[in-house]
Amino acid sequence: MSDAHADAVASRARRLLDGIVPDGLLATYIPLLLHGGCRLEDAARLLGEEDHIELLVGAGMAYLQEDGDGNSILAPASPDLTLQRALARMAGDLAAEHQRLLDAQERLRAAQMEAASSVDGAMEQLVQILTDWDRIAELTTTLIRSAQRDWLILGDRLADGQSADTPASSGRANVRAIYESGCVESPSGRERVDALVRAGATVRLLPEIGMSMRLADEAVGLIPLAERRSAGVLLIQSSVIVGALREYFELLWERATPYGAPDPADGPLPPIQMQILHLLVQGAPDKAIADQVGVSVTTVGRHVNAIRAALGVRTRFAVGAEAVRQGLID
Repeated sequence: MSDAHADAVASRARRLLDGIVPDGLLATYIPLLLHGGCRLEDAARLLGEEDHIELLVGAGMAYLQEDGDGNSILAPASPDLTLQRALARMAGDLAAEHQRLLDAQERLRAAQMEAASSVDGAMEQLVQILTDWDRIAELTTTLIRSAQRDWLILGDRLADGQSADTPASSGRANVRAIYESGCVESPSGRERVDALVRAGATVRLLPEIGMSMRLADEAVGLIPLAERRSAGVLLIQSSVIVGALREYFELLWERATPYGAPDPADGPLPPIQMQILHLLVQGAPDKAIADQVGVSVTTVGRHVNAIRAALGVRTRFAVGAEAVRQGLID
């Protein structure tokens, strides 16, 4: 294969598969594609590592066959077929995640109905209605300061102007918040969210949020009963109900868009994207990046797209060169 033809083949494969299959797999697949396959005994040397063979075959990007002499051959699937298989897997994953979201919403609905219909004394201890806003504010401060692991914020406010977004620095917990995109469109709303980010919280945005709540670890939850101040909030101390609420929060978290307010001196990217950028430039595949950063592969892809947009490049392959040019990495 001539150099020009090889460049054209590799360019087409990247154009079809970039951002669809993990970077590590794509980098392994292209040499195999350019060679038109190889004997199985030579595959590890061509691909770099022996486990790459299993990864390519498992992803449907290569297959084993025998030549006329009975030798096992590792042959590449065409880029078009690889793309079709990748899209089919993505569609299946999306359907499975959608079902998880529906299941979690059903569990939440059932839990809320259980809380509303129960009248025995035990449930009264697990689910209480609070209408004294001084007590609610005091309880909110106490919860975030006593949370050991997580303080989760969903929605802009609990009810009628009563903010429950205690600054993250007030406690030891990891603070994560999901707000509606519209809450940062006004200067005052953006400043409030930026202040929370500067205090150490991680914030993401969704176009629309159907409810508001605050969760302390997996032990306590606060949910507004209505958008009227007089309605008060529901204080939940049932681990089963709070667990269902947390699962619902995590599903929304995976779909939300990261929001950051980095200091201009830190550069155009928030810290988590700088960490991902360094791993990306080192050639780490998305799964390895996800494991090291502590997020899902889907979230890594979302951050990579944000990095590309911030650097003004169209492909992942141009990220490294542009990052060097801008002085973000050495």
